[in-house]
Amino acid sequence: MSAESELRAALVGYAPLLAQVPAARISVDAVPQGFTRPYIAFSKQGGQDELGTDNTLLAAVSTIDIQCIGTDRSNAIAVRDLVRTALQLAGMPSDRNSAGYDPENDLEAEIVTVDWFDTPELTPP
Repeated sequence: MSAESELRAALVGYAPLLAQVPAARISVDAVPQGFTRPYIAFSKQGGQDELGTDNTLLAAVSTIDIQCIGTDRSNAIAVRDLVRTALQLAGMPSDRNSAGYDPENDLEAEIVTVDWFDTPELTPP
């Protein structure tokens, strides 16, 4: 399963978040203009392999930005807090966030950045 699929599963698996943002409004990459708020759109910004001293793949790390778009600033913050709790429960806590406002579309956004670790199934030689 991809990091994006695992992340979406963690978000839609957290009932308090779904009470605020229905699963149909949690999207990978983009949403249509004029999408009903609140919603969540997330995308992978980059990735990196973590290797052992013998070049064994220990983990694949994906850096993902999660945009929490609210009906207003306080709603965006509430959604952000629920996202951070869902990430923590999934074992992938976020230690970075930012905020923004898009005046063209009148969007209030809280952005959570998470490093999603995927560890391969290691089989003995």
